[in-house]
Amino acid sequence: MSRVLARPTPPGRRPGPAFAISLLLVSLSTVALLCQSRANALHDRWPPEADTFYLPPSGILRLASLGHSELAADIVHARANVYFGTQLHARLPTKWLANYLGAAIDLDPQFRRLYLAGAAMLIYNGQRIVPEMVLAANTVLQRGRQAFPFDWEMPFQLGFNLLYELPNDASSDDPRIPGWRQQGVEILRQAAFFEGVPYYIPNLVARMLTKEGSQDLAVRHLEQAYAVASSEEGRTQIRYKLAQLRGQQVAEDLAEKQREFQSLVDSRYPDFSEAFSLVIGPRITSNGILATPARSTSNRGASRP
Repeated sequence: MSRVLARPTPPGRRPGPAFAISLLLVSLSTVALLCQSRANALHDRWPPEADTFYLPPSGILRLASLGHSELAADIVHARANVYFGTQLHARLPTKWLANYLGAAIDLDPQFRRLYLAGAAMLIYNGQRIVPEMVLAANTVLQRGRQAFPFDWEMPFQLGFNLLYELPNDASSDDPRIPGWRQQGVEILRQAAFFEGVPYYIPNLVARMLTKEGSQDLAVRHLEQAYAVASSEEGRTQIRYKLAQLRGQQVAEDLAEKQREFQSLVDSRYPDFSEAFSLVIGPRITSNGILATPARSTSNRGASRP
């Protein structure tokens, strides 16, 4: 009888590389579909113009420029000008403008014109000016001060915004106004002493300070400006302004002296002549205490010693 040998049952096979790769591809496809669905949901909430006006981060733009960052800054600046003109013509907000300006400055920090022009575009764009617009412009000007520390135009425009533009655009009870004004005054004073500043700037700053009630500060500012002025025309204007301010100051000093003198007479012998009060001196009671007698209802000088 022939023996029939039974074939041994093969042990369970392990999954091969092909199966593992297939499983990985399925997992990746599932994750990609989920990410796409999430991205589409987020994209649906974007404003309609985002696809047109979106700008990649400055670091990506710098890499994409292949070492020509100044050229990239020019291109971004040109795009910003087109966007600004389009929005201005349509009387629409320019909410993407700060992104364009920031990217262009990141690509080329020595783009001097961009700081002043960009700051003006952020404020004067046909919309009602609000403090946030001015603060965005001040951010650009602050970056300009860092890039050009000896340029007087950056601090001058910044000081003007702090002293006038922001307080005028904010509500009257805004607690930030005193701080803005104080910063603006100091920055304007500093700007007037920069080398190459036009001759009329010291006088202009003095008028601005005087209008704010800082007359003493304006006088000191003009005295310092006169010492460093290199233009004869500028010195002439400064002398004229100083004469005006000092004349007004002298008149105010005289009025203050008169008030002090009247107070002294009233505290001594108000019912007698002024000379009598000056000669006799302070009125002292029996207890040695200065007396402040009540004024008589009679006419002044009616009774003489």
